[in-house]
Amino acid sequence: MIEKLALKTAVFFSNNRIIDSDDVEACAFGLEILFSTVINFAVVLAVAVLTREFLAFAVFFASFIPFRLNAGGFHAKTHKGCTAVLVAALLLYIAALRFMPATAKTISAAMSLIISIIIIFKFAPVEHPNNPLSNKSRHKLRKRSIILLCIWSALCILLFFIRPGLAFYTVSGVSLSAASMLAEKIKVSLMREK
Repeated sequence: MIEKLALKTAVFFSNNRIIDSDDVEACAFGLEILFSTVINFAVVLAVAVLTREFLAFAVFFASFIPFRLNAGGFHAKTHKGCTAVLVAALLLYIAALRFMPATAKTISAAMSLIISIIIIFKFAPVEHPNNPLSNKSRHKLRKRSIILLCIWSALCILLFFIRPGLAFYTVSGVSLSAASMLAEKIKVSLMREK
């Protein structure tokens, strides 16, 4: 559905001389990514509104997005799959917010942060086989990922002492990034074995 809409829009742009006919495929790909991002953002916003957990979602995504952009992570085969994985992660996050006792949140956040630091430090950036990185890009993204890791880790540790609830939100975003990276590494390894 998103692919067809993106292609129709790109063809419309070409027919109206907004873009060159040679650029239809590239424009369609860009629009597909844009439409998918808008849909995922709308899903996140809807879940935040329905659960009334605006601060929890804002802090979670403030920590998740920079890592996702710089360290890479899991890519679903379809846009529906991407949205489904996002919804599953959000439901798990909401369940943890609502049902875990405060002490369990603090302990799990501390353990998750340690595991996430190890994963991000070891694997960042994770590249997708369809989009290999040059050595220069890989080095640049790794450097950014390590800097982000230091900043967010220091912030998480500070928050453990002054606002444990915020620490849980922050660590959850970092942990989802690390889990996404690990999932992509495993997926790529399994694909190579076939």
